[in-house]
Amino acid sequence: MQNMDEQIKIQYREILERFNKIIWTHKIQLCQANIYLEEKKHQNKIMSILSTLVSASAITNFAKLVSEEYIVPVVAVLSILLTYCTYKYKSENLDKKAAENERFASILHNLRNKYAGLLSDIKAGLYNKDEISKRRIQLEELEDIIYSGLVPYTSSKAVDAATIAIKDKQESTTTDEEIEKIVSSNLQL
Repeated sequence: MQNMDEQIKIQYREILERFNKIIWTHKIQLCQANIYLEEKKHQNKIMSILSTLVSASAITNFAKLVSEEYIVPVVAVLSILLTYCTYKYKSENLDKKAAENERFASILHNLRNKYAGLLSDIKAGLYNKDEISKRRIQLEELEDIIYSGLVPYTSSKAVDAATIAIKDKQESTTTDEEIEKIVSSNLQL
C-alpha cells in the first residue's frame, strides 16, 4: 500500500472495515446455526429419555414390580413432561431457524468474496479513485438490499463463539504455510 495515494488509502480502509464487518456477521450466523443444531440434539436426548422413562414406568407397572400407588403418579408426571416438551420443542423449530442462519451466512459469504475481490483489485492498482468509489457504492447498495430483508436472530453466545473462531482459531485467515500444503505448486506464486 506504500504506492497508493492518500485518497485511495482512505477508500481502501473504508472498504476493509465493511469487509471485516461482513466476515464477523457471516461467522456469527454460522455459529448461531450450530447453536440451534446443538440445542436440537439436546432436545432429542431429553425427549428420548422421557419417552424411555414413560415406557419403562408403564412396563414396570404392567409387570407389577412396583406398587401401583407409586408408579401411577410417576407415569403421570413423566407423561405431562413429555407432552410439554413435545409441544415446546416442536414450536421452537430449531432446524428451520438453523437453516435460516445458514442461508443468510451463504448470502454474506458471496458478499464477503465480492469485497475481498475489490480489495485485492485495489491493492493491485487496477482501479482509479472514481472506479473504486463506483464499485464501493455498488457493494454498499447490495449490502443494503441484503440487510433490508429478514435477518435471522443471533445470540450473544453466537457472538462469543464467532470471536473465538475468528480471533483465536483464525478460521477466516489463510496462512502461506496452509497454501503451500494445500494448493499445488504450479498454482502458487
